Amino acid sequence: MNINELAKLINSKWVHQIRSGKAQRFIDILIVETDGRFFVRQYKFGESSWYDAFLKNPNGEIKINETIIPIDGVVPKDLDVINPKVNKAYFKKINIVYWLMRLTYDRAKHEASTLELIPKEI
Repeated sequence: MNINELAKLINSKWVHQIRSGKAQRFIDILIVETDGRFFVRQYKFGESSWYDAFLKNPNGEIKINETIIPIDGVVPKDLDVINPKVNKAYFKKINIVYWLMRLTYDRAKHEASTLELIPKEI
């Protein structure tokens, strides 16, 4: 699978799954794509979140249907530059729902939790 095929697969679904490591279970999440890159954000902040697991160990996987793609989940080095593009990708994906969601959370905190999912085998 190449980047374009993965982007098409991600863009065709609303719900995806990710996990950190191999011992964790897959959780449902919305992945967005922009500029051939893939991103997720944390919306619930707990002590042992998937986000914290990726910060401790970036190895993980994306699962879409029966397809599993090994990834590294990392904080983007260009977070300030990419966040406006990620915002647009979320809006494009879920439209008005995204703006309604933004009314219920701390925008800066959620944008700061943007994680890039970098495929390993593409």
